[in-house]
Amino acid sequence: MAETLALLLIEDSPSDAMLLREQLHESMNGDVSIEHTSTLEEGLARLGQGGIDAVLLDLGLPDSSGLETFERVSETLPQPAVVVITGLNDARLAEEAVRLGAQDYMVKDEASPEKLRQSITYAVRRQRILDDLEHVRQEQLAAKDRFLSHVSHELRSPLAVIHQFVSLLADGVAGPLSAEQRDYLDVTTRNIEQLRMMIDDLLDVGRLQRGQLSVEVRAASLNELLAEAVRSFQRSAQDKSIELELRTWPLPTVSCDPQRTRQVLSNLLDNAIKFTPSAGSVRVEAASAGNQVRISVRDTGPGIQPENLEHVFEQFFQEPHAEEASRNGLGVGLFVSRELVTRQGGAIWAESEPGGGTTVTFTLPATQARTARRSTWER
Repeated sequence: MAETLALLLIEDSPSDAMLLREQLHESMNGDVSIEHTSTLEEGLARLGQGGIDAVLLDLGLPDSSGLETFERVSETLPQPAVVVITGLNDARLAEEAVRLGAQDYMVKDEASPEKLRQSITYAVRRQRILDDLEHVRQEQLAAKDRFLSHVSHELRSPLAVIHQFVSLLADGVAGPLSAEQRDYLDVTTRNIEQLRMMIDDLLDVGRLQRGQLSVEVRAASLNELLAEAVRSFQRSAQDKSIELELRTWPLPTVSCDPQRTRQVLSNLLDNAIKFTPSAGSVRVEAASAGNQVRISVRDTGPGIQPENLEHVFEQFFQEPHAEEASRNGLGVGLFVSRELVTRQGGAIWAESEPGGGTTVTFTLPATQARTARRSTWER
């Protein structure tokens, strides 16, 4: 027994609607249930009730016209297959609707029972294939998230123990240390901190994809956050003979999550130092820009190839041409940073030229205006 398709016809012309219904019943041998509305609002209300397999949609309706008509149908219920029906003069508009997600379009004057049957049947099949693929993709993402979350949590426990015992040694609990031994422990501590950052980023990737990442925005002093971040990376920069400096004007209070902003700054500084060769420099700059504050981290590293620049904020992306020593990361730091900045009402972008270093800039909204009178420097 053939499946009966539930079709919603949204068409304001009574004569066109009658002809289309007759053609559909004729071509589909009664294996179709057709409901008809003459306005978009009525159609959206019916879609909201569910149970519709496909929509035959006229883009010119009394209460809506053009691509907005299709977009509103898609926003209300994206699952049903949508076939746009249009006049000869609107064929280009219908093609644009297909580009935006409609499964097919048909010119009214060229419609025939057979063409209607093929268009509706194929549209439903294509949409179901897309739904199946999306279901598989979501299952794969969920499995990956469970794996990342499990691995991250399992790594945190032994790392915490290692950090605890290293701290005890550094504090002299097990006896006095030589200068060389203390240097070894400092290197170990910095690598433990780098591992902790990587694990936190992995956990945040999972939280982001599950919609569970929390951001608590409040008024905060950005000058203090910047100074703290730069101080925490001074030793890492010194170990590579990199000059790390902070250049900032007196800044207005910003609306941000201080903890998440520290995380963004740490990711950017870690990347900058990692990719900057010995005797290079990393500079952090911040200044007011209208009702925002703009923060930039500039390095003198090898830069990013132009074809890769637009991908640097993608999950797990790593610059293919980077030296192997600079690729000891997971490729999620910038992905997480972009999400954190966006959720705090800002924007983030990268600028680079091969051989000319890289600058990553992000903005945060200011909570009050303040006139900049002098610059301050920290090295």
